Amino acid sequence: MRSEALDLHATVEGDGPWLLLLHGFSHDHRYWQSQRAALATGHRIVLADLRGHGGSPAPEDAAYGPAEHLADVVHLLDRLGIASAHVLGTHTGAGIGLLLALEHPDRVASLILEGAVIPGAPLAPNDAALARERAIAREQGVAAARADWFEQPFFDGARRGPGAAALRAIMDEFSGAPWLTAAVQALVPPVTERLGSLRQPVSLVNGAGDLPEFLDVARLLERELPHVRRYLVPGAGGFPSWERPDAVTPLLLRILEEHD
Repeated sequence: MRSEALDLHATVEGDGPWLLLLHGFSHDHRYWQSQRAALATGHRIVLADLRGHGGSPAPEDAAYGPAEHLADVVHLLDRLGIASAHVLGTHTGAGIGLLLALEHPDRVASLILEGAVIPGAPLAPNDAALARERAIAREQGVAAARADWFEQPFFDGARRGPGAAALRAIMDEFSGAPWLTAAVQALVPPVTERLGSLRQPVSLVNGAGDLPEFLDVARLLERELPHVRRYLVPGAGGFPSWERPDAVTPLLLRILEEHD
C-alpha cells in the first residue's frame, strides 16, 4: 500500500506530548476550533488539513483514498520529527488514524475516534452520499454538491445546532477535488480482521443520536479491539465535538490524561 505523499498544511500549538488532530471529509482543521485551546494546554497539537482540504494541496490528478491520506500523514509526522503521537480523528480522520495505528503502530500512542469509519469497508449512507455528490459535482458544479452534501442525514445534528452557519462556511471552502478526480485510489489491505492486533488504547466517541450505521461500526470496533472504551454523547448526532463541545472537550481531556 504505497502512495506519493503530499505536503500537508499543518499548524503546531502548545507544549507536551504530541497530539495529531485529523478532521473529516469536506472540513478542515477548523473543525477543532472549540477544542484547540484546551487541548494545547497539555499537549503539543498538530492541526492538519487533509489533501484536498483547507490549505493543503488539491491536485486534480491525485487520488483521495485512505492509502493516499495515510501516506500524507506519515510524511507529515516525518517532516515534523514526530516519532509517536496520540491521534484524535473524526470520520475520515478517524479512519486514517485507525489505519495509521495498524500500518505504523510505533507512530501511534493512542487513538480517539469520533464517528469512526473502517477504511475500505462499505458504509451505506456515506458511500451512497459520496457517489451522489460526485455526480452532482461533475454535472452541476462543486458548489451544488457542497450544498447537497450538507443536507445529508449525518449532518442533521450539526444543521440544527448553533454552529450550523460556521460549519457550512468551512464546507463552502472545500475544494471538491475528491469528487472531481478520475484517479483510482490505492487498495487498502483488509482492516477488520487485523483489529485484534492493536495494542494502543482506543476511545470511541459517538453522539447518542448518530446514524445506526455509524453506531454499528462503533459496536464492531468495541467487540474487536483489545483495549477499547466507548462513549456516547447525549444530545449529539454525527459530529459531537462540533455539536456539543461543552460535553466533548472535558471528555477528551479526561481520555488524554488516561492515555498519557
